[in-house]
Amino acid sequence: MNSFGAALAEVIRGRDMPADTASGGSKKNYTEALSHQIARLLAEDLRDRGLVHVQAPTSGRDKSFMGGYGPKGVDVYLSDEKHGLLLTSGVKGLIFDPRKNLKNRYRDMVMEALELHRRFPYAICGHLFFIGRTESGLPSRKFGTVLGEAAVLMAGIAQRRLPTDAPELYEEIGICLFDPGDPESIDLAPSAVPSELHAESYPQRLVDAFNRRNPFY
Repeated sequence: MNSFGAALAEVIRGRDMPADTASGGSKKNYTEALSHQIARLLAEDLRDRGLVHVQAPTSGRDKSFMGGYGPKGVDVYLSDEKHGLLLTSGVKGLIFDPRKNLKNRYRDMVMEALELHRRFPYAICGHLFFIGRTESGLPSRKFGTVLGEAAVLMAGIAQRRLPTDAPELYEEIGICLFDPGDPESIDLAPSAVPSELHAESYPQRLVDAFNRRNPFY
């Protein structure tokens, strides 16, 4: 496990997980709070890889940028007054009941990339997407498992290579698995997911994409 995975394990170990009988609201709050912590870990990791101006909000609220159709919150970002938004990464996932909510999250992601790229076509937009490991193995009628379905959906909106490519695509996406309260369950390179979608390589792929598009930054 790399340094990002080790830091993620400490976050999971240090946060009390909701009981199986907890309300949907409690589970949602747990997932959102975890997302904000992971965003700060990712920002630190990207800074260590050379993008020293990357930030993540510390207040528990997303940073808002004006997108193509209105304000849009982002989790991890690099921006300046001259260029505006240069890089962003969403950090969100589905730990509980992903089979029910996967398509909704996919649609949200498409709209997020579309909003941001409409206003900032040169921005590098990525997304770190996490799924509950146990529930990722639940059956999916078309794709075998929930994880198989997630991999197909994410592959369809990844790999935006040019600023003229479709704005609803992401430059990079990373998928990781873990169960709440179980740091040993972390999998940053799931075997059922193509290597270009592995969370293990996601931070470096994001840095490489940024450097290709901004060689003089």
